[in-house]
Amino acid sequence: MPDPDHRGSVSLLENLYNVAVNALRPLLPAFGAASPKVSAAVEGRRAAAGEITQWAERERDPFRPLLWLHGSSAGELAGAIPVVNRVQTERPELQLLVSYSSPSAESVLDELGADYAGYPPLETMAACREALECSRPDALVFAKLDAWPALTRAAAELGIPLGMINATVRPSSSRLRGPGRQLLVPSYGRLDAVGAVSEEEIERLEVLGARPEAIRVTGDASFERALERVDRARHAATASNRKLPVETSSAVRLCAGSTWPEDERVLIEAAAALAAPERSGDGTGLELVLVPHEPDAAAVGRIRDLCLEHLGVEPRLWSALADSAPGEDTGPGSPAPMIVDAVGFLAELYLECDMAWVGGGIGGEGLHSVVEPAAASLPVLFGPVYDRWEARQMVHRGIAVEAEPDGVASALSELMSDRKRRDETGAEARRYVESGRGATAASVRLVTDLLGAGIPTSLG
Repeated sequence: MPDPDHRGSVSLLENLYNVAVNALRPLLPAFGAASPKVSAAVEGRRAAAGEITQWAERERDPFRPLLWLHGSSAGELAGAIPVVNRVQTERPELQLLVSYSSPSAESVLDELGADYAGYPPLETMAACREALECSRPDALVFAKLDAWPALTRAAAELGIPLGMINATVRPSSSRLRGPGRQLLVPSYGRLDAVGAVSEEEIERLEVLGARPEAIRVTGDASFERALERVDRARHAATASNRKLPVETSSAVRLCAGSTWPEDERVLIEAAAALAAPERSGDGTGLELVLVPHEPDAAAVGRIRDLCLEHLGVEPRLWSALADSAPGEDTGPGSPAPMIVDAVGFLAELYLECDMAWVGGGIGGEGLHSVVEPAAASLPVLFGPVYDRWEARQMVHRGIAVEAEPDGVASALSELMSDRKRRDETGAEARRYVESGRGATAASVRLVTDLLGAGIPTSLG
């Protein structure tokens, strides 16, 4: 399966990159001062090679195969969960090492069942070789993107099969041009197997250096994960006490998932515009259910201020209502927005709502997953700043709405006034996600092929 001939290429830029990372190593703590998350990532990578080595000395079983899975953050690793779980079922003897670049990934680690999880080694050849030589993975697989130069180079030199699942490249990605592309072309060229999410990704993957003969279209396993999560939530709904209280039967519920400040501002301003007498004549109100990306006290305070400023009401707080009995129908109008100050049950909330807003598309944070609300049969809305392949497809098919900040109220009003359209759009969104079935099985074949592919090397 893998051909060792393509693995030996090293560019001048990679050598300069290795020198630069080594030179900057003493200064890395200063970069970490930018934020606690950056600090955690910097310190995690500085210590990673030693920690992986210690784990390998204690727990690495040389008679069992090891899969090393790397994902940038929670989203990338979450999409790999169905693949890894299936591989673990088929090969129960497998050991699993998971690495990630962002601390957000820690939220999905329990579902992966890793033998070791932590940051990848610092991007120097010495650190990467140390971690790889000690752990001796049978394959190194990247989830979606984030193929690091030193890590792929060290793995190639050690004869470790390399792959990528759920592979996608955003058209606007800086990886496709300039020094970023020049640095990454050898890394992608070393990949022995690449599972692209769709045909439209192939050209961009090739621009990044992936070899045509290594690419196959497998689909995106995150579709099946979304279907499983939503269906599991639906089946468990009757036994769950976590119900949204009923405030008014005439209101249309919008669940805004993983919101950032920009999302919250435009949604609350839109709610205020829709509550104006000239736009609320039919008695249909909008009920906002806001699920901040980081549901901490700062988010609660921020949303409260917006509600008081634009709506003149105090928002309801999930933690104050979750243990109480469902409310009574208060008649027509718009109930106060609800802030969900907890995590872990967004799928359940989608099932209790009529529309979904996905956060991250107003500012520059990056659009979050649009697949899960689609799997819940909801029409999906989001801001104009997005570059996810599935979001592009959904807009093109008319099952998602891209809304400019000043057009959010109009976009919501059109859906609120047309239940038939909401139902038909939601059903079509669900069918779109269901069309992605089979991606997990295809990606499992890719991974198991890599695990069984020994690559001859004179360095091993």
